[in-house]
Amino acid sequence: MGQLLRYGLVGVITNFLGYILYLSITFFGVGPKTTMTVLYFIGTSISFVGNRKWVFSHQGNVFDAGLRYVAAYATGYLLNYSILFVFVDLYGYPHAYVQAVSIAVVAAYLFAVLKFLVFPHVRAHDGIVG
Repeated sequence: MGQLLRYGLVGVITNFLGYILYLSITFFGVGPKTTMTVLYFIGTSISFVGNRKWVFSHQGNVFDAGLRYVAAYATGYLLNYSILFVFVDLYGYPHAYVQAVSIAVVAAYLFAVLKFLVFPHVRAHDGIVG
């Protein structure tokens, strides 16, 4: 439960600031998917250390975790992009609302992937992931 609370705290702060930036940048005419792409990669880069150390207290191999982290965030990006494409480009919903919902969907997906696949808890005495 502590991990979820820490992840949520970090997520609320970073996603709120990211969303304000998203709205500001798209206001000046930059496309929603382009804006999301740039902000997504900036946020991903910044959050690796915080998620690894503070949220999940991961002690495993940094390089291996980094590769899994990149894969997790790449699939999260594809999920976010797909949501924007379907609901904005195909169905015509306002991008600001779609992106707000997408943030929550991708955050829930990423928490599960980070907890169980990227930064799994390994019991030191027997090497079992738990």
